[in-house]
Amino acid sequence: MGLKSYLASQSRKPEGFIGKLMGKLMSKINSEMNEKTIQLLGIDEQDYVLEIGFGNGKYIAEIAQKVKGTHVFGLDFSETMVLAATKLNKAFIEQGRVRIAQGDIGEIPYNDMIFDKIFTVNTIYFWPDPNLALRELKRVLKPGGRLVITFRSKAIMAQRASAEYGFSLYTPEAEEVENLLKEVGYSSVSIEHFSNKSIEYYCVVAEY
Repeated sequence: MGLKSYLASQSRKPEGFIGKLMGKLMSKINSEMNEKTIQLLGIDEQDYVLEIGFGNGKYIAEIAQKVKGTHVFGLDFSETMVLAATKLNKAFIEQGRVRIAQGDIGEIPYNDMIFDKIFTVNTIYFWPDPNLALRELKRVLKPGGRLVITFRSKAIMAQRASAEYGFSLYTPEAEEVENLLKEVGYSSVSIEHFSNKSIEYYCVVAEY
């Protein structure tokens, strides 16, 4: 396995010691994206929140700490990240306010209509079946709930990733993601575009 292929696999599913370092690095690099995503969610007290692909669990902890009464769930298919997030959120887990699970977005291990808010940052590239994933997210989202999917622009990602390394990239205008959401039944979809000197990304906000 070449270096680019190895780093791509670690981005998709961090494992071992390098995976732990990757989780910390991604959390730092993507801090603006995560903070903007959480802002767009508009989390209220007592909300049930789900993060897909939580990395080291930093933002699960931040939500639980900042917004009173929230219950924050996380799903990630990397055992390394599950262990890291469990350790970081130990106190909130013991309080019953945080639940961390290992699993796949194609089969989310939670009941129907349980979450008020769902978000995911930089994971859509790796979904083997985006249509199935979006249906699953809709299944566990309450009517009137909000979903935010955040990802980097195709132009930026194409410089560092490709289908060769397991990435699926989306149009700069995020139209493909918008259309997929509408196909599975989201009635309200909007696209937020953010760009500065160091980063360009899209937040697709959906409700139904």
